[in-house]
Amino acid sequence: MYSQKAPARLDATAAIDVTRLGVVSFLNTLPIIHGLEKRDDLMLDRAVPSGLVDRVISGQVDVGMCSSIDYLRSPEPLKILRVAPLTCNGRTLTVRVFSTVPLEEARHIHCDTDSHTSVALLRILLKDHWKVDPDIVEFDTRVHHEQWPETVMLIGDKVVQNAPSEDTHSCQADLGQIWKDMTGLPFVFALWMARQDACDQLLAHVTETLSASLERNLDNLDELILEHADAHGWPVALAAEYLNGLIKYQLGNNELEGLRTFHGLAVSHGLVDEARPLDIFEH
Repeated sequence: MYSQKAPARLDATAAIDVTRLGVVSFLNTLPIIHGLEKRDDLMLDRAVPSGLVDRVISGQVDVGMCSSIDYLRSPEPLKILRVAPLTCNGRTLTVRVFSTVPLEEARHIHCDTDSHTSVALLRILLKDHWKVDPDIVEFDTRVHHEQWPETVMLIGDKVVQNAPSEDTHSCQADLGQIWKDMTGLPFVFALWMARQDACDQLLAHVTETLSASLERNLDNLDELILEHADAHGWPVALAAEYLNGLIKYQLGNNELEGLRTFHGLAVSHGLVDEARPLDIFEH
């Protein structure tokens, strides 16, 4: 549910004091945000991707890492920062479907509520790749469940920490790889977004901050993985494979083409009301 609360307006002439960032605390965001919590000019507000667009719209945060589908679903126009997105160009490891039956035979799919984008992507792939249209059931992974559903989609660190085993759920699919096979394009899961009326001074400040943080952390990635993989429930070797190429942090022309293709399919499948041109802040 998207909030309609009137946001705090940003005055383009006002000096930037503390910038409020809505961030995600999965392993894949560590190269972007690690160390930012120590800065006096930033406040980090942590949530899952699906929870951040409301905070951007309402003015609780100035910029947030939002699900890419929420650019179209937001009741307020948003602006995209061309810095440090979460993308893939094939396998992701962390956006997967687990099923006891072939997906062509699944009648109900329970979907992790942490990401709006992954659910939209799954709906598109079910119809265009698997040629089926099963019921989608919300699945809150924070609630204890006695057993896994017959078919379930999970995102994030929990795919590595606690997911159905191949012994019980032998039919598994990586949605990033299926998208790549179907379209030949990268997929954009999450983007830094701000309200359209956010001032350029603030957006430039955030872009420079995130870019510098990403560069610094990627330069020290091996050390970062050794220090933090276990806390996120990842074996070190798997975390290294994941962060050294499976998850990507660029928004080039191919990624933008993938994003526009995803948005177009979301419109044609009735997952959003209408398309919006991408309003991208360049710095």
